[in-house]
Amino acid sequence: MIPDTDRPAAIKRILQGMLLLASGRREGLACFEGTVDAFGASLAPQLAFLLVGAIQVFLQPDKIMELTKLLLSLCVLFIPAVVSHAYAQRWGRETLWLRYITAATWCNWVVVLVSLAGTILASLLFPVLVSQPGFMAALVFVAAAYEMWLQWFIARTGLGISGLRASLLYASVLGASVVLYGLAALLPPHYVVIKDLLQPMIALKSN
Repeated sequence: MIPDTDRPAAIKRILQGMLLLASGRREGLACFEGTVDAFGASLAPQLAFLLVGAIQVFLQPDKIMELTKLLLSLCVLFIPAVVSHAYAQRWGRETLWLRYITAATWCNWVVVLVSLAGTILASLLFPVLVSQPGFMAALVFVAAAYEMWLQWFIARTGLGISGLRASLLYASVLGASVVLYGLAALLPPHYVVIKDLLQPMIALKSN
């Protein structure tokens, strides 16, 4: 655990590391600790959201569907750690893995923050543009492309592997996630994640 007196400094280092890695600077990796506690701290915000979701399950009319979404989100949260650890062991990079996965997990928030900032900025400067259905589609595409590059860059830097291996690692994580979403769609209660992803565009179009 991080002592209370050290938390502001630790948060500052994490934010600095996220900013450096987000801009393609490999020295940002040094801002993250390679410990089990550090990795646990990187998971804490997402686990907190899932905990809130678990409480809200009992307030929803379709509890089975909401529980399915919750369990699916929990599995997807841990897929990068499971897949990357298997590759790290195979490639002899296990000693570097904890720092890498801690940095990669924290940097998931970079894409969210960049997308949010882009939406707010566009709403202020070009409000008519934001109301167009194509804006959300373009935003999702750009965010996905940036997220792919960022996770590829962190894998290559954090594990000290080639670009090809970093691409294989990312593709494996993505493939495992797609398989899970596919199973969720095929099996009862048939949760189709693409409907949730397209919901903002559908809402904009209806308005």
